[in-house]
Amino acid sequence: MKRDAAGEEKPRPSALKLYYFNITGKGEAIRLFSAYAGLDLEDYRFASFEEFAALKADGTLPYGQVPLLEVDGKHKLAQSAAILRYLAQIAGGEIYPSDPLLAAKVDAALDYEVDVFCGPTVASYTTRFGIEMDDQQKERAAALLSSEVMPRHLRTVESQLKESATGWIAGTEKPSPADFVWAVRLGDYLPGRDRLFTAELRSLKDFPACQAYVKKFYELPEVVKYYSGKKTD
Repeated sequence: MKRDAAGEEKPRPSALKLYYFNITGKGEAIRLFSAYAGLDLEDYRFASFEEFAALKADGTLPYGQVPLLEVDGKHKLAQSAAILRYLAQIAGGEIYPSDPLLAAKVDAALDYEVDVFCGPTVASYTTRFGIEMDDQQKERAAALLSSEVMPRHLRTVESQLKESATGWIAGTEKPSPADFVWAVRLGDYLPGRDRLFTAELRSLKDFPACQAYVKKFYELPEVVKYYSGKKTD
């Protein structure tokens, strides 16, 4: 049993299994959060795309997508933010705030991440969203994302981090689920998207608070320990 902030015991599931590809992507925040919160997570990575496609075809995957979190071998949870909220709640403590207002700020930061990276996701996986773009259109989209859209959002995040008394994106005392999503986006996803963003943007050169935030996150002892023992291809 794990006690929450009010001292009440919360039952923990006996088994947690994450289904995802052998990449960082949307799965990494879940892996890192589980390591931080001391949750025993089985990190199952598909051996091939065909394995994923088979699970999608037979209805195993809610909404036909991953990440998928299997709880106690029978409950299936989809959507990254929902999975992280669930894990935070069973972890107990103040990882997911008991204060409704602060919890809403964490939720807002989680939802904002989806908004911010909607454009880059669509530009990267066009036909998945029913959109067809030729190479010239993709180049124009990338230029707009890199010069206007992403800098505008990063300025917002920069301001939020500067206003935070704790350095965490929602002002929580400890990193919340939102921090795991945002830190991975800024520290892993953004730097690797050279087809979408300029090198200057990917380096966060004009966003020192974001740089400091990423550094702070990846220096968490639990995160350091996770990467010292595991490596994602």
